[in-house]
Order: sequence, then structure tokens, then C-alpha cells
Amino acid sequence: MKRYQKFLAYWVVNSAILYLASLLLPMSVTIGNNIFAAYQSIVFSGFVMSMVLWYIEPVSKDLEIPMKDNTSMMLVYLAVNFATVWFIARFSFITGVGIANFWIVLMIAVAANLVQYVAWQYLDKQSLAKK
Repeated sequence: MKRYQKFLAYWVVNSAILYLASLLLPMSVTIGNNIFAAYQSIVFSGFVMSMVLWYIEPVSKDLEIPMKDNTSMMLVYLAVNFATVWFIARFSFITGVGIANFWIVLMIAVAANLVQYVAWQYLDKQSLAKK
């Protein structure tokens, strides 16, 4: 059950990052389209980000990507966050999240990377404290 709580926490964090990006950069990040309302776009795109992040660890083990320390792990997660946010923005007709340019995608990916790291540290400390 703990595994699904972590997924849910990442989903909330990723959705919050996208929502804050749309609030702080309203001319560069748009949410909603003719398919999704704004809140639906945020929830769906946060879910997509969480699903991709969820599979980083097993895929990186299969591809033998070295993630021995926090720095290499953070770089892998940053690359995946960037690719995922770019994918979400590129397919805005499906996700409902549009991002103006490459630099905004990079800023969102860096912010998401930092917040996800903090959430990961917090969730790991919580799970260790309960054992």
C-alpha cells in the first residue's frame, strides 16, 4: 500500500508544479483546451508525469544506467522530467497544457526535479520512521 501512496504523492506534486507554472507564467503556460477544462488538464498531465517517473527505476536498471549517487540520480530524473514536460507541451491537443518555449520547459523540469527530490526524501524518512 505504501507504494501507491508514494505514487499519489508524486501525482499531487507534479500537478501542483504545473498549476503553479501556469499561475506564475500566464503568458508562457496555458492550461485547458477544447477537450479538457483547466483542472482536468492539470490532473491528467500530472498523472502522465507521475507515470513516467514511476517507471524510471525499473527501466534504468534494465538499461543499466548508473544511478549510484544522488547527483547521477538527479541528472537522470532531470532529463526524464524535461522530456516528459516537453512531451506534454508538444501534445497539448491531447494533454491540454501548452508551453511557449524550450526555456520554460527547462524551468518547469528543474522546479519539478527539486520538488520531487524533496518529496522523495520526506516519503523515505516517513517510511523509515514507521519501521
